[in-house]
Amino acid sequence: MGQSLDEIAEEALYQRSRAMWHPVAFADDLDDQPMGVRLLDEAIAIARIDGDVAAFKDLCIHRGTALSLGTVVGGGLQCAYHGWTFDSTGACVLIPSRPEGSIPRKAKVQSYAVQESIGLVWVCLEPPAEFPIPSYHPWDDASFRTVRIPLYDWKSSAARRVENFVDFSHFPFVHAGVLGDPNKPEIPDHPVRRDAHTISFDLGVEEVPNELKGDAVDDGAIQRLPSMYTVSMPYSVELDQPLGDGRHFQLFMASAPLGRKETRTFSWCSRNYDLDASLDQGFVDFQTVILDQDRLVVESQRPEELPVDLSEELHIKGVDQVSIEYRRWLLELASSFTPERS
Repeated sequence: MGQSLDEIAEEALYQRSRAMWHPVAFADDLDDQPMGVRLLDEAIAIARIDGDVAAFKDLCIHRGTALSLGTVVGGGLQCAYHGWTFDSTGACVLIPSRPEGSIPRKAKVQSYAVQESIGLVWVCLEPPAEFPIPSYHPWDDASFRTVRIPLYDWKSSAARRVENFVDFSHFPFVHAGVLGDPNKPEIPDHPVRRDAHTISFDLGVEEVPNELKGDAVDDGAIQRLPSMYTVSMPYSVELDQPLGDGRHFQLFMASAPLGRKETRTFSWCSRNYDLDASLDQGFVDFQTVILDQDRLVVESQRPEELPVDLSEELHIKGVDQVSIEYRRWLLELASSFTPERS
């Protein structure tokens, strides 16, 4: 039996994602030794060489050993097996067993485009990248305290994770008593905007009382908080919630496709109020509760990959408008994919 049109589109989108930036590690986790990571079914070794991050196919050209098992020595990454050393471009600069001999031109490992931004290491397998690395205002704003949410892996596609983050009609049911109230499930209309690389929208989200957000939800009654969302293509989302009196609560998440049906998500949580470090764990714990509730639902979804053909699932106009626009954009990317670069 042949593939459905949606399956063809999903495969095209997966391949096209190779020409996009994806996070692979928290920058602080990459010390003076290499680290093995995975992205789009590719094993990758990342390392700091001469102060800059470099990324390679995690495979030594000599005998196929994982370069992530090696050591950073001087200005290169030394393979753990025979000591071959590669510079940041992937070129071999030393073969210890023949130090005076010429190095074969083929002695080069595959390197990848890599950048360090907003506290994350980003990799693009097939540059030039189609979309820029997303920005996150609190990262460079000294008035904010930003804390890291532990990374997490879900058995779902990255697009499913993004859609879950911007879906609001599940709050009263999946997060009853935590974020929403099943007696107040209505979602107001919210126009969706699109520019060259983002989808954005503003929505008043009803939340239950939450001491982490202070007076905005502290009087014991459900309140509608203004929430400004920005989806940066392909798989990142930023949330900004103004709480009044200049206070802001912000979240950032970026999901990376480890494979077609597995995703790893990196997140930051920021605030410009209640800056005492002793409060950090409370913010982290609250997000962990939400994530644990979401994971059970998202990992149960079938298919694991997000159907970009809108006819594959039922949508409600207005309520599901963000998802509709996001899927349309993904379908556009899939439909215009040409495999020459791959």
